[in-house]
Amino acid sequence: MTDSQHMPLSERLRKAEYYARELSEHLRQSYLPRLRDLRSASKVFDEVEVSDQQMLDRMRNVLQADEFASEVYATLNTHLEIIRDEMQQFVHGEDNNVGLNDPTVS
Repeated sequence: MTDSQHMPLSERLRKAEYYARELSEHLRQSYLPRLRDLRSASKVFDEVEVSDQQMLDRMRNVLQADEFASEVYATLNTHLEIIRDEMQQFVHGEDNNVGLNDPTVS
């Protein structure tokens, strides 16, 4: 059980909104600019203008931005899954959702 499962629903919603904004801002302000930079550099065939080391650095920057985006997305998704599960419990009653997200229960 994670700490987010012990939070009130309103706090979980605020956290999910925070992570959604953080992911959106990261994609717009960091990931996409780095990806555009890599793409434009990959179209230059002059090694004097864009060296192999510069290409490697650009690729590393994109990979770092991608790893951060993946981490934020995973955290957001965890919060959203907990919210969904709690809402299903609320709507269907606690007895009706036994095994709802458990693949071992048919």
